[in-house]
Amino acid sequence: MIRGVYRPLKGVEFTDEDKNKKAFEYLKELLVNSIITLNSNYTNYINTPENLASILADVISLVYKAPMALPFLQYSNNSKYISNNFDYLICYVFNRYRNDFQINTSTSDILDEICRQRPKIFTDVFLTSYEKIEYIYEALLTTPGDTRPGRNFSSLAAHMNLTALIGWLMFGEAVDIPYYRLAAILHDIGKLVKPEAHLSAAEQFFTDVISRLDNKVDPKIIDYLYKVKEKVKKHHNPDFKPDKIAAKSERFSDEEIKDALKENKDCEIFLEMFEGGSTKKSLEIENEFIKKNGEEKYKKLYEECSRVAYEKISENVGKSREDITRDNPYGYIYYINFPGVQSFINYFSNLKDISTASFMVDFSVSTLPFIYFDTLLSKTSSKTRTPLEALIGVSGGHSFFVGRSDVDPEEFIKEIRKDKYLKNLDIELSITYEKFYWDETLAPYSIVLDLMEESQLKSISFDGIEPTKVLSLGLHKICDNCKQRPATQKLNDEYLCPRCYTIRGISDRRGFMARVNTIYKIGDRDLELGYDKEVDPMVFISGGDESPRYVSIIRFDANDASKYFAKTLSWSEYLDKSFYLDYWIKKSLRDTVKEFISKNEKMTKRFISGIQYIGGDEGLLISPSLISINFMVDMIDKVYEKTKVTFKVGIVTVKPDHPIQFAIQAAEKVMEEAKIENKNSLGIVVSPSFISPSVIQGITEDEKKVLKLKNSFEDVKNIINIVNPDISESEKDKERVKDFLREINDIVDFYYTHSFYETLVYIIRERARHKKFADLLEILLKDYVNTKKTEGTDGFRLLDLYFILKNYETGYGEEMK
Repeated sequence: MIRGVYRPLKGVEFTDEDKNKKAFEYLKELLVNSIITLNSNYTNYINTPENLASILADVISLVYKAPMALPFLQYSNNSKYISNNFDYLICYVFNRYRNDFQINTSTSDILDEICRQRPKIFTDVFLTSYEKIEYIYEALLTTPGDTRPGRNFSSLAAHMNLTALIGWLMFGEAVDIPYYRLAAILHDIGKLVKPEAHLSAAEQFFTDVISRLDNKVDPKIIDYLYKVKEKVKKHHNPDFKPDKIAAKSERFSDEEIKDALKENKDCEIFLEMFEGGSTKKSLEIENEFIKKNGEEKYKKLYEECSRVAYEKISENVGKSREDITRDNPYGYIYYINFPGVQSFINYFSNLKDISTASFMVDFSVSTLPFIYFDTLLSKTSSKTRTPLEALIGVSGGHSFFVGRSDVDPEEFIKEIRKDKYLKNLDIELSITYEKFYWDETLAPYSIVLDLMEESQLKSISFDGIEPTKVLSLGLHKICDNCKQRPATQKLNDEYLCPRCYTIRGISDRRGFMARVNTIYKIGDRDLELGYDKEVDPMVFISGGDESPRYVSIIRFDANDASKYFAKTLSWSEYLDKSFYLDYWIKKSLRDTVKEFISKNEKMTKRFISGIQYIGGDEGLLISPSLISINFMVDMIDKVYEKTKVTFKVGIVTVKPDHPIQFAIQAAEKVMEEAKIENKNSLGIVVSPSFISPSVIQGITEDEKKVLKLKNSFEDVKNIINIVNPDISESEKDKERVKDFLREINDIVDFYYTHSFYETLVYIIRERARHKKFADLLEILLKDYVNTKKTEGTDGFRLLDLYFILKNYETGYGEEMK
């Protein structure tokens, strides 16, 4: 069978059937290992089969949310630290079933207590299955819930996640909800290997799991698994409504799809499939076509007709799904936004504090609300806890979260706003909500925009936000750190305001310190970063233990991400998009780290220690300047290959003692300037002195003929291929890079003492005189011709080229005299 998931930017990602078979076995193995591990703690940890079913459903849900669940680099079994916000969430989700687990809903208790005991299901099963979970997730991503064009816009993982979420909203008070949820989250697992006979394949899945557990676990667990198996076998029965409701929300009617496919007469074969009805009949039609016309022709037609259907349906989706009265909702969807993310992070002036502030942003919009809601839910009549399926999107300082109506939305918001740490940080989350599910109907995906607009309006009108505190400079001692707020606490020799005191108190355990003390697993080996706490973090990241080196502040962001999400037809497609891009960014980082370890292990370790945040559609990284360009080009190329999403990258390279917050703001400015429509692009500035957004603005205005900050990846890779900078730091290759830099430096000096045209002539002459530099100088001359042709002005990217080469030299630790 040929099938795949259609993605608007990329086309169809075809299912690898052999990979699916392997993933099917890996998932059985994960379930078996999880049950055996849980069984060993059955008496004092799990207590009941219902709790076990809930935890198993959480394990499967984490697989479906692999980008969120897996740390950006795999932890070693020997590591005692956790560095990821989501590690806290996972620890909480598993630990909440312990008899001895108690937590008060304040951030201080959560940070101190939640992972004091790391659950074995997390350390011994989940983290040790890292690569297999990646494998399962990738297989699920390319497996459509329905094989036919017009029904293949979202993955099997998204469909099963949405089905389980609806089941929880509908039946949260039912006694059997734990096994109902486990059945719901695995009900279509047979489609991974046999879409035409997925019921029997799902039955075989549970039969194999049960047989591997025979005589190894408590008999009550086996009995319970048989119940789940029976529920999965009968999920087509009328009483299994969540499946039908999820399908209805994500799969458009036969009439809509047929009308769309009629736009292209070559799509008649797929019209036949809709007439035939069953997957088995569709497979017969497919096989007959392939027999006559070949597999490649069928795949091209499958992709084209998927595109035709998506484009046509997207034109009418808003018109065909009018809103209706939303009485007696079973659940609400919340949009939780951290206002002013960048200004909050840039408020702090040293790396440890900034790293911790970044951690707190993610924690505040995802883990913290989840725990608050779950705590409130546990006090109601609900027979289950909040499932991980409820967290349907987390990115860039905001999240989307679905909660049962047992918990009053205003009470939920009120509880979060009472949080001690958020108050000390002087942060009030912007939380808006809408009815999500009622009367067997899901709200349309378009309400996402309504929630975001309402949140923005609240931010503008300061709705619910306390009046700005007026500081009497004559009556208050000012914070030694931020120099803005009144100091109220003393820490060592510093007098700090509540915000700085709170962040400083956390920074010894979280953010940078947690990241550098974690032991990672790269391939078959453990990797310790080797941080010496006596060394300044920025100096450590630069790689400059003995000789001075520079650091690169890197900001990257997807181009037009709002358009990427705006063109979305259903909640299932949103679930895919929410985690799909996030996954490939993190996976690309992991793969690039593995490659660079063999090129320069020391600098790659330092790069890892400088990862501030990465995920969603963006990131902030601090890197040794030596590898920053090569790493970002290789990493973003991998992301683009998988997603066809383009990115803009801004790099500002400075001395390690440069005020970090200004360098981050400058990198943000360079990134925005670097954008080239529909292309991966990079802008870079290297500065031995103070840099800020206003400095960047001044440079680009004063040097507009020779500095563009818009370098396509093709241009950057062309320069790299010519100069061939060796990031392993061999002496011979260092000299080669410096030779090229001297030549460009001479041209820069000439430009500042001569006219533009005299410089152009000088470049032509140098190209003729020095064969070694001819190809590099040819880049400048071609750029001049292209600029003249497209913009009608004189110019070439002389300073862009200079900064690229200078970036390597600053990473060698020996500045050119």
